[in-house]
Amino acid sequence: MVSFGARAGGKDPADVTAFVHDADTCVYLSGEWDSTLPQRRKDELSREMDAACAHIRARQEALQKKYRVDRDIMSELGAYQF
Repeated sequence: MVSFGARAGGKDPADVTAFVHDADTCVYLSGEWDSTLPQRRKDELSREMDAACAHIRARQEALQKKYRVDRDIMSELGAYQF
């Protein structure tokens, strides 16, 4: 898993940092899902994904609107496909 949270010129705003964390977690958890897993693990993954992935696309879109003039942040946000 690759995190895009670090910016060359400085630190990301808190809302971008929180999004990147949740997006990375969402991507990771989705890669863990397997239909052959025991039901208990599927249930755990579902709960974790619900927490990390809830409204992730809407959050991404809102941040893209908010930071549309910041090319570095736009590049970070654009790295995720939800």
